[in-house]
Amino acid sequence: MRSLLYGAQEVRDQISALGLPDSYMVWVDIFLQPNQIVLVAFAIFMRLVLGVVGSVFGGSTYAGAAHEEAVGSSPWLRWGKH
Repeated sequence: MRSLLYGAQEVRDQISALGLPDSYMVWVDIFLQPNQIVLVAFAIFMRLVLGVVGSVFGGSTYAGAAHEEAVGSSPWLRWGKH
């Protein structure tokens, strides 16, 4: 965890070295704290992992496919007309 925080601090330092105007650097200081960078990166990584696992083990790609086969595929089915 400590190495992740050090890496996030390096990202923040690299953004600071870009020479952005002070009005932007205030927002960088507020929103890009190292712990926030690690949290966002972890959330994005876990969403990707869960998406891949869900697509592998999720079964059919369209959940209503079995229902349509059972009752027919009429476009008026939602409105109560057959």
